[in-house]
Order: sequence, then structure tokens, then C-alpha cells
Amino acid sequence: MKLSWIATTLLGTSLFFAVGAFAQEKSTLTLAEKVTIQGTELKPGKYNVQWDGAGPKVQVSIYQGKNNLGTFPATVVAKDTSNAGAGYESKKESNGSKSIVAIYPSGKKYELEIGQSQAASGR
Repeated sequence: MKLSWIATTLLGTSLFFAVGAFAQEKSTLTLAEKVTIQGTELKPGKYNVQWDGAGPKVQVSIYQGKNNLGTFPATVVAKDTSNAGAGYESKKESNGSKSIVAIYPSGKKYELEIGQSQAASGR
């Protein structure tokens, strides 16, 4: 009987987390500068960010209003503390432009590392 209860509890817990892994998440992002994300140029302004997927690999979509400006691969990287506010990290490219390499959703204990190469480097 005890084994049956443990199995039922484990099954229920795994289903709970599986549903959460496929849930769609949203955040806002305010850019103070012109940046690119995987080749798509974004001007200063407010954007909506949406991501979904299973496991650490997700697809991030950037919206301005209802217009989808692009969808990009990202990796969810856990952090010890929640992000105090929504933000992003950019790096300066050799041509002087700036590219977004990470998005920090407000209140979440993770960041979204954009693209495959950032995830592989273990930033």
C-alpha cells in the first residue's frame, strides 16, 4: 500500500512539472539602445518577450504590439536569486553594433541565454 502511494505521488509530481515545462512564459523588455538579436535589429523601445519549450532549450519570440519580430533559440539557465527587474545583457560586435546575449525576465530565478553558441560556452 505504501509503495502504491509513493508511486502515485511520484507520478503526480512528474506530471505537474511536465506541464510546467511546456507552459508559455511572458515578460516585457525595455531597450535603451539599438541592438540586434540573432541578426534582427531592435530599436529602443518596449517589447514583449514570450518563450516556450521543454527542458532547458526554449524558443524566444520578441513582439512589438502584436507583430512578431522574430523567434530565436535560447537556453534557460537557473540562478540562485530572482531577477529584480526585466533586463538584458548585450555584447559589442566587431562592427560596433550590440547584440543581445541574455534576457533577464523580472521575478524569475533564471535567465534566457540567446542562441546556441552562448549555451555551449557555459557563460
